[in-house]
Amino acid sequence: MISLGFVTLYPNQEKGYATELAKRAPDFGIQLFRFTPTSIEPASEMIQGEKYNTISHTWEKSLFEIPTYLYDRCFYSEDEVSKKSQPIMNWLKRRPGNLFLGQGLPSKWEIYKILSQDETLSPYIPSTEQALSSPTILRTLMKKHQLILKPEKGSMGKGIIGLFLHQDYVEAIYKDANQLKKQQFTTRRDLKKWLDMIISNQPYLSQTYLPLHDADNRPFDIRILLQKNRHGAWIEQGRGIRLGLPEHLISNLGGGGETHSFESWTEKMSFNQRQLLSDNIHTIINRLPEVLEKHFDPLFELGVDLGLTKDGAIWILDTNSKPGRKVVIETSPEQEESLYTTLLQYCTHLHST
Repeated sequence: MISLGFVTLYPNQEKGYATELAKRAPDFGIQLFRFTPTSIEPASEMIQGEKYNTISHTWEKSLFEIPTYLYDRCFYSEDEVSKKSQPIMNWLKRRPGNLFLGQGLPSKWEIYKILSQDETLSPYIPSTEQALSSPTILRTLMKKHQLILKPEKGSMGKGIIGLFLHQDYVEAIYKDANQLKKQQFTTRRDLKKWLDMIISNQPYLSQTYLPLHDADNRPFDIRILLQKNRHGAWIEQGRGIRLGLPEHLISNLGGGGETHSFESWTEKMSFNQRQLLSDNIHTIINRLPEVLEKHFDPLFELGVDLGLTKDGAIWILDTNSKPGRKVVIETSPEQEESLYTTLLQYCTHLHST
């Protein structure tokens, strides 16, 4: 049988997702294993993980060799587990005899440099620069009056900051422990000191602020999930709307946002607005995976986040090589089965090529 490893930072992360894959895996000649990077024994390269028992329908502790195919669902932060796990995952990616379903993407800055140079995609890319120092950020803020700061390697909306220049002060809006925070700075010195502290922890990007809020001042975006099918060709698995909390900067679902179907949300638009949006989305999703794979490593799936401003302009906000499935499952539940079988079919495709 084909051996497929489902890799997460913590033992019970995404266990439900792995279980649904494991139930269906034998139909494709696949045996599914679950493990964490730190569960690999360095000397023997054996793993103390879990193997799915298709008779009892349970996960059982098991000692096994590193599976041939690996599905990377590791989401890194600044914690100790991440610091220990990331070098191990990098080693696995270099190890002969292993093949990842998708290799992942580099930093947001590396992605920006490539996409902004592409003739088809550049009109959809917000102006972005590296936030190398607090004076650089302040100069840009004085010029543009509104800015978004994003961690270069951030995910799930963590660490995003909005800076807004008012007549007598600068307001910073951000999330801390899932709470919306607003901080005002009346002196340049205090703001500079605060920014120095922020960018000393991790590299940041400075991006044009886009007004991506609805009539109720709730941020929203369009999430599209793309995956490769049994032939290795890109297909769209679904699209939906993510709607965030009032006054927040982004519509991340982990922070209390909600989903809406794309169809119900676009019903309010005129025919011409819908057609223009549809044409732009078609252009983006047909070109984006091709460009990313041309310059970076092969991918299996891609979450594409698009923003739409009141003037009808559409923007590529983020590209995520480890996307969630919540938007598709909640807005197009009939697609859930396909999310499991497509992954298994793609694994068999890799095995046969």
